[in-house]
Amino acid sequence: MASVMLLLIVNGFAGSQYTQRLRSDTNLVEESHDILSSLDNLENQVQASESGQRGFLITGDEQYLETYEKVLTSIFANVKNLGRLVPENSLAKEQVSVLDSLIQQRMAELASIITVRRVSGFDSAKEVVLNHSGKSTIDAIKKSVDAIRTIERSSMAQREMTAASTYWTSLLFGIGSTVAGLILVISILYLLQHNRRRAEKAAEAILAEHARLQASLDRIQRLETDNLQLDQNMRSYVEQVEDYAIFAMNEHCQATTWNHGVRQVLGFEESEFLGKDIRRLIFVPEAIEVGIPEAEFETAAQCGSASDDRWMMRKDGKRFWASGITSAVKDERGNVVGYSKVMRDLTDKKRDEDELAELASKYSESNRRMSEFMATLAHELRNPLAPIRNALDLLSMSKLSNDEEELRVLMDRQVSQMIRLIDDLLDVSRIGRGKIVLQRKVVDLRTVVKSAIEASGTFIKEKGQELKLEFCKNEVWVNVDSARITQVASNLLNNASRYSDAGCVIELSLSVERNEGDQGTAQMTIADNGIGISSDRLSEIFQMFAQVDDSLGRGQAGLGIGLTLVKTLVELHRGTVVAYSDGVGKGSEFTVRIPLTNPAVQTAPEEPVKEWPICERTFQVLVVEDMRALRTMMARLLEKLGHRVRVAEDGLAALESMTQVMPDVIFSDISMPGMTGYDLARKIRSLPNISDIYMVAMSGYGQLSDRRESKESGFNEHMVKPVDITKLKGFFERLSRDPNGSL
Repeated sequence: MASVMLLLIVNGFAGSQYTQRLRSDTNLVEESHDILSSLDNLENQVQASESGQRGFLITGDEQYLETYEKVLTSIFANVKNLGRLVPENSLAKEQVSVLDSLIQQRMAELASIITVRRVSGFDSAKEVVLNHSGKSTIDAIKKSVDAIRTIERSSMAQREMTAASTYWTSLLFGIGSTVAGLILVISILYLLQHNRRRAEKAAEAILAEHARLQASLDRIQRLETDNLQLDQNMRSYVEQVEDYAIFAMNEHCQATTWNHGVRQVLGFEESEFLGKDIRRLIFVPEAIEVGIPEAEFETAAQCGSASDDRWMMRKDGKRFWASGITSAVKDERGNVVGYSKVMRDLTDKKRDEDELAELASKYSESNRRMSEFMATLAHELRNPLAPIRNALDLLSMSKLSNDEEELRVLMDRQVSQMIRLIDDLLDVSRIGRGKIVLQRKVVDLRTVVKSAIEASGTFIKEKGQELKLEFCKNEVWVNVDSARITQVASNLLNNASRYSDAGCVIELSLSVERNEGDQGTAQMTIADNGIGISSDRLSEIFQMFAQVDDSLGRGQAGLGIGLTLVKTLVELHRGTVVAYSDGVGKGSEFTVRIPLTNPAVQTAPEEPVKEWPICERTFQVLVVEDMRALRTMMARLLEKLGHRVRVAEDGLAALESMTQVMPDVIFSDISMPGMTGYDLARKIRSLPNISDIYMVAMSGYGQLSDRRESKESGFNEHMVKPVDITKLKGFFERLSRDPNGSL
């Protein structure tokens, strides 16, 4: 602490000195400026006096002499002031004296010529001017002024350098002293920690002293006097330690020594402690009941020492967490003649550790339950959606009236919207647990954004809104997961439409910003003139479940996860997204920036999408599904596609059906009562001569772990409910012509 105080005093004194020096240097620079300013004034006064005198000589008008007389009264005062400003014993001082003489000479010349003009007229004055050496005097004055100005500018530059040097020296000294102060503070903290460690080492030293005590007890009958002296020394030493309860016992576990730490940790005075069986004194009742004290001392007798990290009891009945060790004291023949015990109260540390462990357990359990809930929620939501989707697909294959087709399209669009919301919810969960993997490739961002416009265009058109586009002409190359960035743009477009009324305008622009030192960024801006965002909500707009407008009057407020997903996906691409609004009712603007890339970094060309011809083969299909509506709709959809279909409500029914008609393909649900889909797949794969059946798992669970488990149980593919007709058509087309297929 003394070093810190000394450092502060030195720092304050030095800072004061540097401040005074800096102020002095600054004053000198200001004086130089005053001198230069005075020289400028002096030159102007000389010129003014010349002008006034010449005007009088030419016109004879006394008014021109007013300027001359005003200058005449102040020019010599200015020269005198300049003499005071210029430092003594300097070259400039000599030049000021010369300048003073020249100015007096020139003023006298002007006065004499004025007198000639008054007395003898213009011609006489002109002749005097022409024959007089006035020009040489003016030149000498200018030369003298320039000399003083040059000297003073050089001096001012030197003073500015000195002031700058003083400033930086003061700054560096301040930084150095601050760093030194921090080092001293850290050193003090280190010394405090070091002293704590020394205290702990003192306890270790006490244990070593116990070892020496054991050797003395072996010679107790022959060296009673020495042993008593050693005991007194040991007692005196141990009593100095108050943080540790340190005491010795005889072979019956009765206390024979006491230190101040016993009072501090256990609450017993010396008379209350000595001679007592500490097994009944400090152990908690439940420990005594199960025999822990006896076990501890037996362990110490057999192994030399035993840990006593457990709950113990003070004199007042209060429990505390004790950390320490019990050691056996043996004579030279190895017989136990006593014990020693060192213990410390670490209740606060134990409670902190328990609280941290409990918090970690609760947090882990909360995450696990949330993951299970999200997966279960998706499954439960997808199950009722699957038959609806299949029914709509069936309707699309039927001839409908215009009104019926309009209703079918409306329902199909709403089902697609529900599926997208479920996928968004699961994506947020996956990203939060680090379970999402980006499939990056170099693409033109304009193409990706156009896909998003196609996905959201219907939603915008339905609300009677106008979408204006402004794309840059050149390619915008970015290294991204196209599907995820399409999701980002689509969510922002949907958000703009949702929070804008009919007739509003949504503007989407795509441009490139070139930054010095890197390849630049692609900038996508989506702006609307809708309800806007209040300034106090802008900071929280990207949080989970945040709502721009949580009033009941807006029926399409959404789940509040779209912008959270947007921000997370953009940041996974090393980009940024910001929201801006002038306030409620003034619209909003979202700007996404993603780093540009060089199209040459494309590592592999994108594989062309295979276009399979129309499926001409008819398959025998078995649908295993415990949900009657989904089972019926799936069967009718497959029959509409031209396949022969049988259904089973559970695994046992499926195995029974296979004894009658052997299927080519099995679509099986996973979550079924009794025999699950996994069990069914394992059972079928274990049967002989039917390994060529192609098995497809259908489930509302679509995480990587679910797909991995279905593959391990024997399924060939894993489809997430609801499976639409496009996927089914593609599946059968691929299956009928894939040379690597099982059929």
